[in-house]
Amino acid sequence: MGNSCLKAYHETEERYARMEILFNTIDERKRICNCVSELIKNEKLYPSTTIMQHKGKESGEYIIEFHDDYDKLSGDFFEKVLNKLNIHECELG
Repeated sequence: MGNSCLKAYHETEERYARMEILFNTIDERKRICNCVSELIKNEKLYPSTTIMQHKGKESGEYIIEFHDDYDKLSGDFFEKVLNKLNIHECELG
């Protein structure tokens, strides 16, 4: 996949976890969508996902949220997303 320009941000609060990945192009958005869809299928986890396209631009945010994450499964899921997308840093929000 080469070097990634994607940036990720992560925040948690009790049983809630959220990761936001910023994308700059439609191709990056597609890559994120494909990655998350594949992991959802393989891991059999069903987080909420939202894509927020910036008006009039190709850039935007892909948001993954876990609600009532009693077993803390979000951490492993987020780690797999970061690895598959070749994102080496994830800032805390």
